[in-house]
Amino acid sequence: MRKYKLDVVDVIELKEHYIGETKEVMVDTVILNEDGSEFFRGITAVRFNRHGIFPQIDSLKGIFEDKNSFMDFASYLKRYIKQQVRYL
Repeated sequence: MRKYKLDVVDVIELKEHYIGETKEVMVDTVILNEDGSEFFRGITAVRFNRHGIFPQIDSLKGIFEDKNSFMDFASYLKRYIKQQVRYL
C-alpha cells in the first residue's frame, strides 16, 4: 500500500467557470512506495464547488499504470480536500 503526503499550495477562484464559486486547489503531492522510496512528487489539481469535489484527471495522468491505484489515490485526494474545504 502506498502512502500519500498532501499539502495545499494554492487556491485559485475560477471567475469564468459556468458554475459560480468554483475554486481550483493546487496540491503538492508526494507518493511513497511501501519501502519508503519516492514513487511520485509533483502538483495535482482539484476543483470544488457547491456540487462536489472533482480531482482534475489531466493532472493525474501518467502517475499510475493500473486503474485501482488511480482510483484509490483519487478517492484519497477527495477525502483530503473535503476536510480542507471550510478553510479554503
